[in-house]
Amino acid sequence: MGSRGELRRVKDRLIKDLEETTLSFVKLGTRYGVTHQAIFGFCHRKGIKRPKREHTENCTICQSLIRISKKARSEFISSQTLKEKLGLERQEYFPHIGILRKRGLISQRFGRLHSKKAELAYQIYFKKRLPVRTIGRQVGLKNFNSIIQKHKALGWDVSAPLFKYDSKDRKKTIARMNRKKRSKN
Repeated sequence: MGSRGELRRVKDRLIKDLEETTLSFVKLGTRYGVTHQAIFGFCHRKGIKRPKREHTENCTICQSLIRISKKARSEFISSQTLKEKLGLERQEYFPHIGILRKRGLISQRFGRLHSKKAELAYQIYFKKRLPVRTIGRQVGLKNFNSIIQKHKALGWDVSAPLFKYDSKDRKKTIARMNRKKRSKN
């Protein structure tokens, strides 16, 4: 790669590109045969103001993420599901979600749920309103109640569980189940 001395020959074209395009310093460096650091230094020495990138308005991935995030209870969609819906790999997904969170276009909690089992458990929890322990068994989570408590502590909008067992209720339920088993035999 060349150095900033090589920029003298293309100074006028480079200034025009820096002021009018939103190309990254890396792409401009490749175009002019110098490093991106040389482009960055040139831009700052000359005091050139770059136009803002309107990435989120032109990017189909960002627009899709914004559309999904506006749905009810969207923070309970796992990042795996989002990547599958949009057909993205991990390295494509995270820069977009990071930009949107940084600009405040989506909730900080959107896309933070990492477990598909937790996503499924929350879907059942909000639709069927079953006991937390039952939901946990259905989806294969032993600690769904602790997941709910953790998310509540972090400020997620999780309603209180429909059934809360104290020791007396649990004993009564177990005794009732045992009586049913004995009556069948």
